[in-house]
Amino acid sequence: MKFSDIISYLNQAASEEAGDEFETMAKRAVNLIYDELLAETDTDFERREYTFTTVSGTSKYGMPLYVQQVLNIEDDTNDRQLTLKTAQDFDRERAGSASSGTPTEAYAFGYFGVQKQPAASGALKITSSSALDAGSNYKVVINGMSSGVDIREEVTLNGLSEATSSNSFDAVSNGIGIRRVVLQQSNDVTFVGTITIKDTSDNTLAVVPPYWGDSPSYQWWELYPIPDAAVTYVVRTLAKKPPLIHDDDWPELDSRYHDLLIHGAQAILLPLVGKGQAGQLAARKYEQRKEDFLGHREQKQVTSRKFKNVTNPYIIPASTVQRKIPNASAS
Repeated sequence: MKFSDIISYLNQAASEEAGDEFETMAKRAVNLIYDELLAETDTDFERREYTFTTVSGTSKYGMPLYVQQVLNIEDDTNDRQLTLKTAQDFDRERAGSASSGTPTEAYAFGYFGVQKQPAASGALKITSSSALDAGSNYKVVINGMSSGVDIREEVTLNGLSEATSSNSFDAVSNGIGIRRVVLQQSNDVTFVGTITIKDTSDNTLAVVPPYWGDSPSYQWWELYPIPDAAVTYVVRTLAKKPPLIHDDDWPELDSRYHDLLIHGAQAILLPLVGKGQAGQLAARKYEQRKEDFLGHREQKQVTSRKFKNVTNPYIIPASTVQRKIPNASAS
């Protein structure tokens, strides 16, 4: 069952018009149930590969938004794998080192609100993929450095048109110019489109899709020695499965149990539109069907896919488990 079919059914069952506020709530409710079912069956993560290319003189790199755990980082061209270390071991052995060359080690540097830092100091440009994300109810809060001073700025969105920060944010080659990005909505509105943040040179720093959450967290890694040339690395990871966003998105559940997404969402939504008894019936149906679904999962034998050379896994605990949109590659 496609995502659009699920939403259409929910609209009809609640006697609501397509495209109104109820539909927005329905999409969130379906994804809430979807996330719950994936988590309960331990299928909310999948193995993914990404690539990034080093820049001479730059040691820190952000992973795509979906990455939760890095398994290994490898130069496939030369069959050379980086040794993944803890921050404590890295600091004990490499503190203050400015050595450059071909990287041999990496460690998890932290989580930040953008995947890339500004290439040049200047104002930030912010747009949405939806014209509806405009006006004083839709703001993006930027926390970062401006002329070496930690500042906070609220930027009011203008839909498809660029909204520009009044402050100039620093470009720091091996530091952090932007720490955190927060989507701020008021008066019970929700962001409809995907938010894109660019630096003054039009380099994309972050892409925040709808239903992601109020603040993206990109995982950053530091390489040693500091790269002195361009090398493309393959990063093998565990990544969160994306939510249902597009009309033709297909839930990654046995199709015989797609109705769980309808019953679970109705249990949440119907009481909100004055159909409490129908909501209770939907809740009971959801629990019955979920019991069948979980029993089916226990009986089903699952095989794991494997990647070559996945060794020395260094797992970073996710600070918050949230639904995200895939970013197929980093550069």
